[in-house]
Amino acid sequence: MIFQPLEIPNEIANFIIGLFTGESYFYMQGDRRRFLLSDLSSFFLSSYFYLSISLLIVIILSFILGIWFWKKSEKWVYSALGFIGIIPDFILVLLLQLLITYIYKKTGVKVLKVASLSMDDPAIFLPIFTLSILPLFYLIRTLNDKTYEVLTEDYILTAKAKGLTKRYIYLNHVISNVLPFLKADLYKIVGISLSNLFIIEYLYNTRGLTEILFEYPNNFGYQYNLVVITLLSFFVLYIVTLLTIILFIFLVERIFING
Repeated sequence: MIFQPLEIPNEIANFIIGLFTGESYFYMQGDRRRFLLSDLSSFFLSSYFYLSISLLIVIILSFILGIWFWKKSEKWVYSALGFIGIIPDFILVLLLQLLITYIYKKTGVKVLKVASLSMDDPAIFLPIFTLSILPLFYLIRTLNDKTYEVLTEDYILTAKAKGLTKRYIYLNHVISNVLPFLKADLYKIVGISLSNLFIIEYLYNTRGLTEILFEYPNNFGYQYNLVVITLLSFFVLYIVTLLTIILFIFLVERIFING
């Protein structure tokens, strides 16, 4: 058998060569030749803002509702988030936009922005709220189950019998034993939120990486280096956001748990 040498498509070969010569870092915006990384930075920061803020809110609320108030919050949180969680993201976005528009027409009060008009006038609450729903529901349910398991352990029952306060038991025993399950799910949570980010950015027009990935090829023509570098930026966004959440949990542990 004669093995044929592997042929690399011209687009990939040119892109790789361009990484070393610098050509891959430029793209055409109409008649203008622009430096891609410079334009990409503002879109990256926009995506990072929405993704990281929504996940920080998810982590904080999951601590409060999934661990600290696990028994009190179980029924109403499951009902509310469970109902919202079964609605597809794009339908939820449209329903929220229609609701805000309806309120505005009836009352004349502009409660919230239904979409970003520009980077200087962004919609903030609705994109973050929508982006938080699914991971929040998942984490609260997971942490509720793990908290229940920990609270039924013999050493917890012994601590309660000794009259130790709820704050002491939770900070020294419950949270420290539930946190490993939260950390193990971080990769999945960030991945879920990142996949939802495509829909959120497009429908709310938040001017993130999704705009470069889908709108720029339509407006300025398909450019291989533009698409590849933008996709790589999504991977960098995943890593940076994950590290941000890990750092936040580490600080919470050091300040509130380990003292």
